[in-house]
Amino acid sequence: MRFLIGAATALCLAVPASADTASDAKDARVAIAKEYVEATMKDMDIQNFIRQLWTPMIQQMAQNRQPMSPEQISQIEKLFSDELTQPLTEVMLQQDKIMADLMTLEELTALRDFYMSEHGRAVMEKMPQLAQIQQPMISAVLQKAMPVMMPKIEAITAPEDGK
Repeated sequence: MRFLIGAATALCLAVPASADTASDAKDARVAIAKEYVEATMKDMDIQNFIRQLWTPMIQQMAQNRQPMSPEQISQIEKLFSDELTQPLTEVMLQQDKIMADLMTLEELTALRDFYMSEHGRAVMEKMPQLAQIQQPMISAVLQKAMPVMMPKIEAITAPEDGK
């Protein structure tokens, strides 16, 4: 009987300890992720990021014979900047908690350490350029595929006869 009471007591004491350990581990992951996010945000050109959001639209309009004047483009750039800078910055600053949920402490530490290294920072700073260069290629693939895909999407989503 003493053995069962001792075992039950040990079990009760161990459960809160493991909960604290899990909480501590999560806090450690968040802290490392926060270091990474803060460093990347310090180096980030948010306006360049936002420019990548609206530039394909302008390019698409020009391809469809709807070119815009420099003044119109400037107005669109200002609109996107005014409307998106603050909310996108807030979203990006929330990455730490998401990253802590998705990655292990070891992965986050490796990511942070890579970013903080000379080569890691150089690589990460070039990633937006890579995305910008690839964006027209991706748009071209979608533009080519959509005429084939749209009839199929319409067939999939069309109401069934008699219903």
